[in-house]
Amino acid sequence: MKDVYTFVAKNDNTIVDCDSYLLASEEEACGMANNIIGSYLEINKAVNTIEIFKYDNNKFSFIGTYTEYKK
Repeated sequence: MKDVYTFVAKNDNTIVDCDSYLLASEEEACGMANNIIGSYLEINKAVNTIEIFKYDNNKFSFIGTYTEYKK
């Protein structure tokens, strides 16, 4: 069964954008977070963090934070 995962794109503590996807697992959600942050970096939009939430039974549960890797 698939669940709704919401991704909040942030630059430092400022929310830049958010979107939701129907995904099969938390692992798939982490992969999606990687794709999302990569897309923002390609268009040079200032995003350095993606927060992942799972919607379950009328509430959002925080799953984790995906942060841009800096060399």
